[in-house]
Amino acid sequence: MPSDSDDSLTKKLRHLGNDEVHIVWSEHTRDYRRGIIPTEFGDVLIVIYPMKNYMFSIQIMKKPEVPFFGPLFDGAIVNGKILPIMVRATAINASRALKSLIPLYQNFYEERARYLQTIIQHHLDPSTFEDYASQVFCPASCHHLPPETDH
Repeated sequence: MPSDSDDSLTKKLRHLGNDEVHIVWSEHTRDYRRGIIPTEFGDVLIVIYPMKNYMFSIQIMKKPEVPFFGPLFDGAIVNGKILPIMVRATAINASRALKSLIPLYQNFYEERARYLQTIIQHHLDPSTFEDYASQVFCPASCHHLPPETDH
């Protein structure tokens, strides 16, 4: 990021690290230090360390109040073929775990259930099972045909 001044660089870096979940790639031999990116956010860090033979070591750092999430866990060793899928799933689940700490937070499935219930209430057509079955087996076009006449 070329920059003309320190002020310009500060503006560019202002929002770096302002996410609740950080995914870090580290090729260093020492463990990643949480303070490298100074931020008040970053409740969960998923740190990936490359190893030999296309294997990767995973370090997960989280604040104590964050509940368990997965599928990856601290100390996991993962094959490179499944690494992207596993890291993505872990980051999504970490975000969901963090959101569960918010008072009165509704999970996505609770919100969907509420929306479905609203749709049902607004579009419910009360009928008997017999009426429903006859509409399934003889669609509306059958009910609107003119009566047949004998020739």
